[in-house]
Amino acid sequence: MGLKGEVMELLRAGDEQELGGLVSREPRVTRYLLGRLWDPDEVLRQRAARALGVAAASHRAIGADLLRRLMWDLNDESATNGRYGIPAIAEIGVRDPELVRPFVAPLASMVWDDGLRVEIIRGLARIAQASPELIGPVCGGIADHVDFADEVERSAFADLLEVSGGFDES
Repeated sequence: MGLKGEVMELLRAGDEQELGGLVSREPRVTRYLLGRLWDPDEVLRQRAARALGVAAASHRAIGADLLRRLMWDLNDESATNGRYGIPAIAEIGVRDPELVRPFVAPLASMVWDDGLRVEIIRGLARIAQASPELIGPVCGGIADHVDFADEVERSAFADLLEVSGGFDES
C-alpha cells in the first residue's frame, strides 16, 4: 500500500496516534491530509485537521507554509472556499500557539464574511483553549460582526468568550 492509502486507512480507522507518528516521520503526508480537509465526511475532515496540527508542530517550516496556504484559501482572490481549512488553522494553533500568533488577527478580521463567521469563531475558540491570551484582543472586533439574533452565531461567540476569558482590548 502506498503512502496515500496508508493515510486514508488511518483516517478511516480513526487511529490518530499512528497517524500522528506517520506525519512526524513523513512530512509528505501533509499533502494527502490537505486534500481531506474538503472530504464530504466531516469526521475525516476533523481527523485530517488534527493530523495537520501534529505535522505543523513536528515540522515548523511546514506548519508556517500550511498556515499561509490556508489563510490564502480564505482570500476572495483565491477563488476557493477555504472554510474547511479553518479547523486545521485552529489545530495548528493548539499545538503551536507561537506559530499561529501572526495569523490570529488576520483570521479574526475575516469575520465580516457571513459564510466564514461561525467557523472562524469556532476556530479561534479552539486556539483559545490552549492560548486564551492570543484571542482576547480580537474579541471586540468579532463582536461587531456577530448576529446575536442567530442562535448558532450567538452560541459560538459565547463559547469563544468563555474559553478566551472575554474581551481584552490591550
